[in-house]
Amino acid sequence: MEIQPYQLVVIDDTTHALLLVDGQQGEIIAEMPYPPDYTPTELLLSSDQSKVYMPVVKANGKGALFVGNLEQRSVYRLPIELPPPTQFTLAPKGNCAYIADPNGGLYSLTIPSMSLTAWGNPAEAACVGLAADHDAIYSVWEHDNQGTLAVFSTAGQLLQEYSLPGIPTNVILHGDEHILVPFTSTTFTLEGIMIFTIIKATETTPASMTSQSCLYPKNKTSCPAYPSHIAACPNEQTAYVVNEESASITVIDLTTASISRLIELNRSISCLHIIPASQLAIATSHIFADLSMIDLANGRLLSVTDTKRELLGYIALVPIHPPDVDTTTTIQLINKDLA
Repeated sequence: MEIQPYQLVVIDDTTHALLLVDGQQGEIIAEMPYPPDYTPTELLLSSDQSKVYMPVVKANGKGALFVGNLEQRSVYRLPIELPPPTQFTLAPKGNCAYIADPNGGLYSLTIPSMSLTAWGNPAEAACVGLAADHDAIYSVWEHDNQGTLAVFSTAGQLLQEYSLPGIPTNVILHGDEHILVPFTSTTFTLEGIMIFTIIKATETTPASMTSQSCLYPKNKTSCPAYPSHIAACPNEQTAYVVNEESASITVIDLTTASISRLIELNRSISCLHIIPASQLAIATSHIFADLSMIDLANGRLLSVTDTKRELLGYIALVPIHPPDVDTTTTIQLINKDLA
């Protein structure tokens, strides 16, 4: 099957290293160690795809930010102490990051100047997701068995708040138009996702959002599906919602806010990353600490890494833009090097 070449950046918790992996062959290109007394909480690719940012918590409870330089194949720590980064996201240009600590405090970090600004604790609740575009920061909060989407300016001013019909588990940006919020059930509500459509500001009207919800049907077993992550291609109107507890993927039509189909995997996954220009995706698992390849078109699990390495549930997928030639390659997630 012909697909665009790509690389993976994977966190190996057994050797405490970032692994740069050839996605098609599964061969490890480089191992970039980081100090073993730090625990990663996220891994995000820079806008120019030359670096990854890895927020971490040290054994003493302090926070820090490591950078993996994919061109020099090295890891270094930025010279600033941070609050413990339970949530972390990057601005689109990568010159600023936004952080939430365990107590719900929000911060902005200007990366070139290493300047940290505290925004306080605006919601007095637990922040369970952050996302950012050029104009705003989107945060979701769990409090009193319910949830809220709070929108902030890049200066930390609260712009809008929206109540959610369940307990949010994440927030995902889809292109420039949609904010997707998966939520799990409470005593009185079902599970599903909220789809917010962003309406940009004009000379006469302020920015706003409209919303619609896509609710899951009631589970016969009364066990939660626990939608935890969403993958979607920016130019497409299909979203793939990872259900961590029910080991499945719910496929959502964003134009109609309706469920198209359900992919039963029978194996828990935590996050999904779609391989560009394909119907294939790489899934991570917080439970099993491995990677799997999923055929989204046919709804089936293709392969799982067979390795003694503990691969944390945060990865970055780096597209490689080849010359304009026809190349056909074999998809091979499992390889002796990664094993």
